[in-house]
Amino acid sequence: MSIKLSAIALGITLAYGATAALAADTATVYQQGNDNSATIEQFDNNTATATITSLGNGNDSTIEQEDSSSVWGTILATGNNNDGVITQDHVRDSMATINQFASGGDATITQGGTYSGGWGWFGHGSWTNGENLYATINQYSGWGNVATIDQTGKKATATVNQSGYNNLADINQHGNGAAYITATLSQSGHGNDGYIDQKGSSLLATVSQTGNYNDAIVMQSGTNKIATVTQFGNNNYSYVDQR
Repeated sequence: MSIKLSAIALGITLAYGATAALAADTATVYQQGNDNSATIEQFDNNTATATITSLGNGNDSTIEQEDSSSVWGTILATGNNNDGVITQDHVRDSMATINQFASGGDATITQGGTYSGGWGWFGHGSWTNGENLYATINQYSGWGNVATIDQTGKKATATVNQSGYNNLADINQHGNGAAYITATLSQSGHGNDGYIDQKGSSLLATVSQTGNYNDAIVMQSGTNKIATVTQFGNNNYSYVDQR
């Protein structure tokens, strides 16, 4: 089954009832079994919420939210050939959560950009970097999972949890201003790679790995930097670079 929700219906609603549409945007897709696929697109919204749940088999989920404030996200695909991908661009107060409990893997969250001024057809504003960005990826068990979080702005928090082997977790945070940037990455299993790259001020990076032959790399550039790497097991490697 394949479902796609776009902004077309919303655009029609905006033309005839802007206040109601802006106050309660939401899109929900529920799929169970076989060759799932779901795409939700939300543009020019205030209080936009999107939820995709695919339980088993083909999976492949995409949530894209742009030019919006108070956005949410959330993808849950339990088992089989997952994919993921949440993109929140030009947003304010965004949150994104991907939970894929094993199988094929791959999950990507991208957040950044704040819009101030009029919304959509009703005015023109200006864009600055994002604020109050939250991202969570959980992939439990399996192998070869790839989790990537990219955040641009201030007050950004990123968390990745992975278990299994030969998994990759990559967190990239580019902050501006004096607001905090926080990244937490934990992996359990063997042959996992964890990478955190932070730029800005008030940087906090934490990596925890349990198992053997794991690699952890933390790169921090800016002021007020704190990095902690904890590894339990054998033949693990860690590297921290602060500038």
